[in-house]
Amino acid sequence: MRKDLINIAETTLTILKKKDWNKLKLEEVKAKTKVKNFDKEIKNKNYLLKNINKYIDFKLRDDLKNIDQSSKKDMIFEILMSRFDILQKNRLSIISIFKSFKKKPNDFIILLPSFIDSIIMIAKNANVSTSGLLGRINIKGILIIYFSTFLIWIKDDTDSLEKTMNSLDQNLDKAEKLINYFK
Repeated sequence: MRKDLINIAETTLTILKKKDWNKLKLEEVKAKTKVKNFDKEIKNKNYLLKNINKYIDFKLRDDLKNIDQSSKKDMIFEILMSRFDILQKNRLSIISIFKSFKKKPNDFIILLPSFIDSIIMIAKNANVSTSGLLGRINIKGILIIYFSTFLIWIKDDTDSLEKTMNSLDQNLDKAEKLINYFK
């Protein structure tokens, strides 16, 4: 990820710690980043959303260098928890964005293709197939697991994200039982 896009994402997340996503103005982010080609990169707030998601993926890819190879289930757990750790560092900002989705769900729909790319990256790094019918099922399964765990993360007030970890582990167990049932 280019430095100017990292700067834009980090600046946006910093502003969102104190400001509601719906009240955020592009001009405010542009003024604080002082990125010369801002208007070419970020045409509207949807581009800001996609850039934040790419930034989270960028940080996650960096974390993935330290993940040990193990079972697919364990790797998915480790990768998703790494993603939640990144979200945790930007908790107030992510919650601000999430609350805006409740008011304007179309904003999430615009982000969804970019987010599905994130899920595909997660699956590939966990050595989970992403091609063919099985791949589509795997991607949808990881997406469901992630979102159901995300809803717990939003409410998780523990420093260690214990509730999030427990939820993710339970969701992965349910998915594993479902897979074994169909085998």
